[in-house]
Amino acid sequence: MTAIATLDDRNGRSLCGKRLSKDREILGDIEREFPHVHASEYTAALFTSPGYAIPIPDPVPADAVLFLELEDIPADADELIIYRWNRRYPSDREFDPAANGWRLISSSDFAGYSHRKITKERYAKG
Repeated sequence: MTAIATLDDRNGRSLCGKRLSKDREILGDIEREFPHVHASEYTAALFTSPGYAIPIPDPVPADAVLFLELEDIPADADELIIYRWNRRYPSDREFDPAANGWRLISSSDFAGYSHRKITKERYAKG
């Protein structure tokens, strides 16, 4: 299972149950890499392609791709993709990949639409 999330420079995920930020270049990057993602109704509304984001099933299949803004990263995920805003926002929920057993395997930068630089990080367990 692949989990996708966004973080700020202090590993912030959300503030009072709302996303910290959004950028259409991140959404485009996700759409180019995956044929579809599973997401909450809140997160699915970000995508403009009809039917691209589908509800998160229960149970979640092992080959699923989840885009998670407010939900916890599943313990059984085996790949994690983080998009970093390279900014600091106020937050009340954080997620530190290293502290949660994830090992960085690659990192690349690209220009965002609302953020000058976005960093895409890929993690594996362990």
